[in-house]
Amino acid sequence: MRRSLPLALALLLGACADEPTMTFGLQLRAVHGDAPEQLVADWCLAPGLPHGGVSASSIDMKIDEPPPHLFIEADPDGEQDVFRVQVYSAWQRDDDNFWWLPDEVLAERSYDSAFGSSGGRDSFVVDFDGQQYTVEVLGLPGSASCP
Repeated sequence: MRRSLPLALALLLGACADEPTMTFGLQLRAVHGDAPEQLVADWCLAPGLPHGGVSASSIDMKIDEPPPHLFIEADPDGEQDVFRVQVYSAWQRDDDNFWWLPDEVLAERSYDSAFGSSGGRDSFVVDFDGQQYTVEVLGLPGSASCP
């Protein structure tokens, strides 16, 4: 029994390994129309985010306007070292009245560590409610920090 205890502890500690984290980060910006001064969302996801730590931001939500609203969401997958980014419209919140539930996904992109470590750049346009929004994505290498 005494000999099996160290083996059991070693197996237990190996099973409790930390969740994987992202080796790179992303800076996300959304611009209304084609005018750079019309910045409507700007946020940064630093390298080292934990797996599953979803982050989202409203692109167009105004407090006094009814839904639908436009959101951008980034989901870090530390196991595959990939950020999955979605832009979606939402009409309603979840049961806790905290998170807006996607109604229609307008764009989806995935960014891997090659994109992040090279400081890659990407942009795409989504149409929402008769308006165009340009989403700009910048990869942040593991040694970088959010501006």
